[in-house]
Amino acid sequence: MRPIVEAKCGWCHEAGGIAPFPLTAYTDVVALRDAVRDAVVNRRMPPWLPAQCCNAYIDDFSLTDQERATLVRWLDTGTEEGRPEDYVPPPARAGGLSRVDVRVEMEEPYTPKPLPGRVDDFRCFVLDWPLEEEVYVTGLNPVPGNRAIVHHLIVGYVTGADAQDAVGLDAATPEPGIPCEGGFGEIKGVKIIGGSLLGGDMPRGIGHRIEPGSAKIILNIHYSLAKTGAATDQTAVEFRLDDSAREARTLPVGNPAWFVGEAFLIEAGNRDKTYRYQFHPTLWTAKGPFEVEAVTPHMHYLGTKILVGIVHSDGRNECLLEIPRWDFGWEQPYWLTEPVTFGTNDQIYIECHFDNSPANQPVVGGKPQPPRDVAWGSDNQDMCAAFVTFTRRED
Repeated sequence: MRPIVEAKCGWCHEAGGIAPFPLTAYTDVVALRDAVRDAVVNRRMPPWLPAQCCNAYIDDFSLTDQERATLVRWLDTGTEEGRPEDYVPPPARAGGLSRVDVRVEMEEPYTPKPLPGRVDDFRCFVLDWPLEEEVYVTGLNPVPGNRAIVHHLIVGYVTGADAQDAVGLDAATPEPGIPCEGGFGEIKGVKIIGGSLLGGDMPRGIGHRIEPGSAKIILNIHYSLAKTGAATDQTAVEFRLDDSAREARTLPVGNPAWFVGEAFLIEAGNRDKTYRYQFHPTLWTAKGPFEVEAVTPHMHYLGTKILVGIVHSDGRNECLLEIPRWDFGWEQPYWLTEPVTFGTNDQIYIECHFDNSPANQPVVGGKPQPPRDVAWGSDNQDMCAAFVTFTRRED
C-alpha cells in the first residue's frame, strides 16, 4: 500500500502540503481509513478530473483500476501493516525540469484575503521577464513560497499593449497583485504556458515563443486558507528556455455572442443549464491542418461538466477532453499523450453544464447564498470556454 499512497496521495497529503492532513505514515492512513475509502471509491481523490473514456494525457496521476481495487481491498480487510523489508519505492514522480535557465519571483509577499465566509482567494501577479531577446519556453516548474496555501496556479504571459495594461492594473491596487476571481480577471491577451503545480519539460519539443523586449509573466494563483488561517506567500517560477522549438499556438474555443447581454444566462434555480457551440475555425485552418497538443478548460463555480471535441469532415466525433465532475479549484492544461490532427474542414465544439440550484451556491458568512441569475463574466459570474494548444506540422 505504501508505494500507492506515496505516489498518488503524498504530493498533497504531506507535512506542509495543501491537503488538510498528511498521509505519510501507516497510522495516518489507518486513522482516516473510512474517509480515504470514500474518496477513493467515489473517485474524488486523487483529483484527476478527465474521463478515462475520452482521451489519454501526460502526467495522469489518477489511480489505475488495479491500484484502486488493491487499496480498497486492503481497507476492507483489516488494514494489515506490512513489513519494512518488503517495501519497494514507487517510480519517481512525474515532472521536474531537465534544467533551469530563468527564475522569476513575486516582487513582494502577499497575504491572501478571502471574501467573508470564504477560504479561497484568486490573485494574479505581474512579473518582469528578464530577457530582451526572443526565446522559447520549453518547460516550467512552479515553486510555491508557501505550499500550505498555494492550491494551484496557472502561468501565462502578455506582450505589447496588453503587458502595459497589466502593469497599470497592478499599480492601481493597494495590495500586491490583481483580483482574478474568474480566470485572469481584467487582464487581456494572456497566452497560457502551463498550470497546476507539477512542473516539467514540455513534450515533443514544443515551446511558447516569448517576444523580445515587451513581455510580462502573469502568475494566476489560487490560494486556499482552509487549513492555515492567515499566511503569506511569495511564489516563484523556474523556466527552461531554448532558441528554437515547435511553436505552441492557442485556439480559443467559445461563442463570442455569449459575451453580450443575456445571450449567456444561467437562470436562478436551473439545475442543468447547458450551452454548446460548434464552429469551423477558419482563421486557424487557413494555413492548413494542425496538431492539437493540449486543452485547458475554463468554467467557474456553477460549472458541473465540460466537453471539448472535434467533428471531423467525414462525420467522426473525436473527444479531446471530457470532465464529468468539474472542479474550478483544479483547473489546468491537459497535454494529450498523442496529438490529434485537426483538418482544414473539421469543426471544434464545446459543451458546458451548470447547476444554479439552491444546493450549489457559495457560502458567505456561514450561510448559503440564494440562487441568482448569472451571466458571462469574471465578477461572481461564469464562463464556458477552452483554450486549445496546437502546433503546425511545418514547425
